[in-house]
Amino acid sequence: MKKRLFLACTLLLVAPAWAQEQAQPAQPKTVEGALVAVARHLSAPYALYVYESLTAQTLYNENIVERPNAPSAPLANDSLWALEIMSKSILVDGPDGQYLDIRRVPPFFEDVARRYTNPSHYWPDREITKETRREQLAAWYALYLMLLVGNATQDEIARKLQGGAFERDPGALTPGGPPLVDRLKQEGGLTEEAYQLVHIKRTGPAGAESLTFPAYMDRWKASIHAAYGVSPSP
Repeated sequence: MKKRLFLACTLLLVAPAWAQEQAQPAQPKTVEGALVAVARHLSAPYALYVYESLTAQTLYNENIVERPNAPSAPLANDSLWALEIMSKSILVDGPDGQYLDIRRVPPFFEDVARRYTNPSHYWPDREITKETRREQLAAWYALYLMLLVGNATQDEIARKLQGGAFERDPGALTPGGPPLVDRLKQEGGLTEEAYQLVHIKRTGPAGAESLTFPAYMDRWKASIHAAYGVSPSP
């Protein structure tokens, strides 16, 4: 059964259990500001694409967990935990199932960006232990998905949403339109410095592209994977 959009009149945004702050040496304010700018512009089509991406990532990690003795099974299992937190933060229960509340999407990702990349509480460069790795993974994963959505072209989003989980034309998409981060730069919502902190570089042929994330995201990912004893995927 296809899901329907639900716009809640009253929003109760509860901070995730894994969002606990600790002091950290100051980092460039631009990182937080750039991520917050993207989060605030996750309008309806981007919110729908977030949900479709969550679904795809859940299936991917479930397949890994089902493999016997897979070295990355602990990482995949904690990834499912993180994805469930994200889903619960943007879905609401209705009389005949769960509904995506698109109004919850921007505040959720803005909250994650502020909690984990605030200059006074900056997580990407923290030491990661076995005890803290799950929370680090959850924070990184949320921002990773947000950047994937923010760097998708409008054609890519439209194709993904066709036949997706929701009975609604997302609208607000322009054929051949640029990714959200490019549009924000063009409109002055991101400086060149801020743009580089949320821009994913693509190389290679369409359909088999290699994605290069901002350096702080790659470093964070490498540290997380090392804490799980696995090598980062390309």
